[in-house]
Amino acid sequence: MIKAAIFDMDGLLIDSERIIMQGCIEAAATIGITYTQAEYVELVGRVWSDSTRLMTQQLGSEANFQHVMQGLNAFLAARDHAFPLKAGVEPLLAYYQAQGIVCSVASSSPIPHITHRLTHTGVLPYFSQVTSGQEVQRGKPSPDIYLLALEKLGLAAEECIAFEDSELGAQAAIAAGLRVVVVPDLRQPSAQVRAQAHQVVDSLHDWLMHHDALSGCLL
Repeated sequence: MIKAAIFDMDGLLIDSERIIMQGCIEAAATIGITYTQAEYVELVGRVWSDSTRLMTQQLGSEANFQHVMQGLNAFLAARDHAFPLKAGVEPLLAYYQAQGIVCSVASSSPIPHITHRLTHTGVLPYFSQVTSGQEVQRGKPSPDIYLLALEKLGLAAEECIAFEDSELGAQAAIAAGLRVVVVPDLRQPSAQVRAQAHQVVDSLHDWLMHHDALSGCLL
């Protein structure tokens, strides 16, 4: 029986990646740049410093990057920087809480973004620990964020399970020795990640229903 579940946030717990991508595409269009989903997906799972560097390259200059960020911030401010929960999140968290399984977040996002987004959706109280990409020197796919999350929990990797939506995030959790359930968001996992993952499912709802029905516990 697992003792803890570690969750990524953006694209996994909350449906944020599509909205942020839309904001980037619209902001880039105002300066005549066609920004694509394929380009945005390359950012997913990365810490802010890595995303900034890559997106600046994609957009062609620091000035273009700053323009897109200003447009994105206005786009998100109109939505109070809030996003809806993904399917099955709250039922799964409630299930784990009832089973005495500790829940933790390991997200590349800054701490203020994590707390704001999870508070807005009402699920922050389910999590005993929050680990941010700001707290480690190397972002995903390095295992550092998951190793730190395990250290905070005081548990070994084999006592925990991780949930990820992105390729880089799944690689990070796998490298940390965790069993990983991949719930794809903007892009399907590679063949390598599929082979190494504990399971790939369409949603956290599917994970909860399938495993509870089969065994009464989510292992």
